Amino acid sequence: MDILIDKPAKVRGYALHRLVAQYLQGRPALWADEGQQVRIRLKDAAPPEYEVGKVLGFTVRACVSYSTKNHHRYLPLDDWRGRRHWLESKAGGWGFEVLGVHVRGAMSLIEAHDGRRFTVDATEFTGILRVTDPVAFSSCLVTGIGKVGRAFGLGLLIVQ
Repeated sequence: MDILIDKPAKVRGYALHRLVAQYLQGRPALWADEGQQVRIRLKDAAPPEYEVGKVLGFTVRACVSYSTKNHHRYLPLDDWRGRRHWLESKAGGWGFEVLGVHVRGAMSLIEAHDGRRFTVDATEFTGILRVTDPVAFSSCLVTGIGKVGRAFGLGLLIVQ
């Protein structure tokens, strides 16, 4: 289901976003920077089907934010409980429940081609989940987790 491409070591942020966009030629997809490789998942890919109760290991980098009056509010980096709560509160709509998770708060610096620089939350979640709704879970695999940062390599749920 995923495409793995070796990437140049120093390419990251907006430059990586542009390279992936050029490679995809307008096809909608999610992607994640995995260090030496880029993982790409096309949104029209047929995800594997999982049964209710299937237990899987997972990892995802997602932008943990709350919207208030059209502004994104980020949690403090050391608020792992708040970040865990965010994931657990949204997981049901994505077709799974979190059985255990390690949370690491982080910010990702994005440098745009025009010199602008900005940061987005890039919380790393690694854990174990149980599928509760196979249809919603399959959709989650191709549409991603979270609302912000997908163009910059966030939101791709990787399961094993």
